[in-house]
Amino acid sequence: MTRILFQGDSITDGGRLKPAESRWDLNHQIGHSYVFPIVAELGRKYPGKYTCINRGLSADTVETIADRWQSDTLDEHPDILSMLLGINGGRAFEGKTPEEAEMLLQDFDRGYRALLDRALEQNPELKLILMEPFSTLGEDFMAVLSRKQAIVREIAREYGAIFIPTQKRLEELVRATAPILAVNGWEGDPAAYWLWDGVHPTEAFHGYLAELWLAAAEPIL
Repeated sequence: MTRILFQGDSITDGGRLKPAESRWDLNHQIGHSYVFPIVAELGRKYPGKYTCINRGLSADTVETIADRWQSDTLDEHPDILSMLLGINGGRAFEGKTPEEAEMLLQDFDRGYRALLDRALEQNPELKLILMEPFSTLGEDFMAVLSRKQAIVREIAREYGAIFIPTQKRLEELVRATAPILAVNGWEGDPAAYWLWDGVHPTEAFHGYLAELWLAAAEPIL
């Protein structure tokens, strides 16, 4: 069986059960993020072909995920590694000079690459899927996130990974559905229908992410 490992922060985590002793409980291993509909579709379409593992952990950053990379990634021996990382760590940029902010971005770049290097050293045939971090928060937040998005995009290019763009798709989705939401009685910000707090997806956007992932990953499935 092909082993697919999903790594990331709370967006991937989806409230999954964490303790190793609870892994008998198959109802709660994958969580309720975009990973769930992906795993459901793969299991339905390709019975017995894939083992899917979710090791996303809420609040993780490139730095903190490194602390558990051995146990939660390398020891799982994935054949396909899917990563969605980069939304956390924004507070570290508050009050920083442009030079200090640039150093933090370089740390993000180096840290992300170091994770992939360790995984590829263990398995040179490992296939990579890198998802672009996304948000609908304000200009200051997006100024930093857009740099991280560019870093992930460049890493994907250099490492020959499948890159899944999400930010532009999200913005297009918000614009396209705003009039539909209004007609259907949605009274809030159209963006909040998809990301309820500007960061975390609703069920609807988790489903959309799953569609993007399955379409992008199809060549290697």
